[in-house]
Amino acid sequence: MGNERDRVISVTLSEAEWQAFVARQPQPVQWLRDRIREEMTAQARETPEKLQVA
Repeated sequence: MGNERDRVISVTLSEAEWQAFVARQPQPVQWLRDRIREEMTAQARETPEKLQVA
């Protein structure tokens, strides 16, 4: 059994904001996951020593 947990991010948007977002990003959940993974990858390249477990 591992220590991994699923996490939830909640963002409150008005109906107009939501409609504008999904008009531009038809798959908003996947888009957000992709952005998070891109940031993790970029951070790992910049500071690999910070991501190492002691």
